[in-house]
Amino acid sequence: MREINRLQEMEVFLAVVDEGSFSAAALVRSMTPSAVSKTMSRLEQRLGAMLVRRTTRSIAITEEGEAFARSARSILAALDQAEREVGCGPVAGTVRIATSAAYANHILAPILPVLLREHPELEVELLIGDGLIDMGGRPVDLGIRAGPLPDSAMRARSLGVSEIVAVRAPDAPAGTLGFAYARRDPIWRDTSARLRATDGNTLAALAQHGNGAARVGRFLVRDDLASGRLQLVPEAQVAREEFHIVYLGKSAALPPRVSTVIDYLVRKGRVDS
Repeated sequence: MREINRLQEMEVFLAVVDEGSFSAAALVRSMTPSAVSKTMSRLEQRLGAMLVRRTTRSIAITEEGEAFARSARSILAALDQAEREVGCGPVAGTVRIATSAAYANHILAPILPVLLREHPELEVELLIGDGLIDMGGRPVDLGIRAGPLPDSAMRARSLGVSEIVAVRAPDAPAGTLGFAYARRDPIWRDTSARLRATDGNTLAALAQHGNGAARVGRFLVRDDLASGRLQLVPEAQVAREEFHIVYLGKSAALPPRVSTVIDYLVRKGRVDS
């Protein structure tokens, strides 16, 4: 009787879901498209359910497939966590995080002391900017990114959804503040701003000093709104923006220093808490 490797079947199936085709999944899994197809057929036959609908040009995940994908991800994540807890050894080394000044100042700064206290051999470098690139020859381990994610080989985990609000100082003159570069999400497109900056943290500071109204994440200005230093622009529409932590590779292959930081930020570094 053929031995069933259920974990491998789940990994192949999730590769098909994530990559969108048997051929792309085969490339990621270092398999042939034929082997992926046979694995999928065996899995569906064993489960007695159709997980994907196949056409000559594409695949579509069925309702049963979506449910199985959620369960499979939970199972594999639990296995990864169990292996890390038992066999990873000490969490040591440097984790380089590319992030915005806004997230670094308002989310990371308050929560990093506990992380570093729990792991005395861990070091963190914050690379402030918008590019997920080698910065001065220093590789980036993790990136904190807001808005729609581009299609790429990167993996992502959610850090929540931030409300985007328009704020201004009491009695501030008319006029808007804006970003000095094009952002992917249309909620940020404003061609009327006379004063612009490359960073949301700076826009919030400019608004606080009466330079006009700025659209920013609510987590940047929560304290300023509570104290009255800033107020909401009543006629402005509230938008929502997703935040993610992005990284290369599969979670099972990540070094303990990186996986530990990811898990901590997913729990403590949300923008909507």
